[in-house]
Amino acid sequence: MQEFILPDIGEGIVECELLAWLVAEGDTIVEDQPVAEVMTDKATVQIPAMYSGVITKLHYQTGDIAKVHQPLFAMDISMQNSGRQHKSLASPAVRRLAKESGIDINLIKGSGNKGRVMKGDVTSNSLDFVTRNALEPLKTAGQLPTETSAESTKMRGLQAAMAKHMAHAWASIPHFTVSDECTMDNLLAIKQTLSAQFAQADIKLTLLPFMVKALSLAMREFPIINASVSQDGEAIEYHSSHHIGIAIDTPTGLIVPNIKNVQALSIYQIAQRIQELVKAAQHNQLSAEDLQGGTVTISNIGPIGGITATPIINHPQVAIVALGKIQRLPRFNEQDEVVGVNIMNINWSGDHRVIDGATMVRFNNAWMQYLIQPVAMLTHLR
Repeated sequence: MQEFILPDIGEGIVECELLAWLVAEGDTIVEDQPVAEVMTDKATVQIPAMYSGVITKLHYQTGDIAKVHQPLFAMDISMQNSGRQHKSLASPAVRRLAKESGIDINLIKGSGNKGRVMKGDVTSNSLDFVTRNALEPLKTAGQLPTETSAESTKMRGLQAAMAKHMAHAWASIPHFTVSDECTMDNLLAIKQTLSAQFAQADIKLTLLPFMVKALSLAMREFPIINASVSQDGEAIEYHSSHHIGIAIDTPTGLIVPNIKNVQALSIYQIAQRIQELVKAAQHNQLSAEDLQGGTVTISNIGPIGGITATPIINHPQVAIVALGKIQRLPRFNEQDEVVGVNIMNINWSGDHRVIDGATMVRFNNAWMQYLIQPVAMLTHLR
């Protein structure tokens, strides 16, 4: 019997949610076959098997929180691996890097704890491979493969519509950007405290509902952010309702439905609506109303790993924000001591026809204050 220990799946990650088992107890699997799909605050990843064998025990149910360095599943490897070679310890990301580099990870001497193969071990071996091959004589023109013509595919549907919309927005709106760092420790703590309560209502709580509500509260102080420019470009139209768009990555492309009347919704209601919109978007079931009337947009690139971005404004809106992934970084506290802090990069694009840089910075400061000290939102909630 061999216990599979959940490896490190990202810097600073100590637990993850089990989204789905890709196998069942009694299944026969092969080495590197995906066994489970898990989700962290940063990404969704598949966990592969280190050996071939038979699954004997799954230690978690779908939706459970699995701990890093604890058993995830058990398998019988006695028959399939009686003559197996040494297996190196490595995270799924490092194994994938080795596979993509064409390197047998079991031949690498790991520099990490207990011989664990680290990313640097793989890249250094890959560099040696490239250096050795660089010494080989170059192929002559006659030995090179024949160049084939490029394939042209006409843009259709959502892709074509997005291309036209983005080109118009970029050409007609004078963009400017404002970026800042936001400390997320307090908001992460509140999310952790409330996650179980939301789960009882079958709602997966993320940081986004808090960000959406905080954005609405900040726009009460700065209504210009919730405005748009008239079609003739000669008037500013201020919107009393906060219809906040959220960019969703779907199999058919990026789509931006919006949450209606955020100013009147609770964080619970916002989380519920986000879950409904994401599910509908993934199944191509969004209504026309879901996609119309947005007044400002949030693009959360963090879950797939982005840090900074320069988002294009969703015309006729006048502002859009891109949120980077949360990183645990060293910062100085008030006593000039170096401490670890959870930092998220915030990147605004604004329409310079109606918003100046100073206004955008002051607005962003107001929004970030709600994220840094989320308890401040309580004074405005009904």
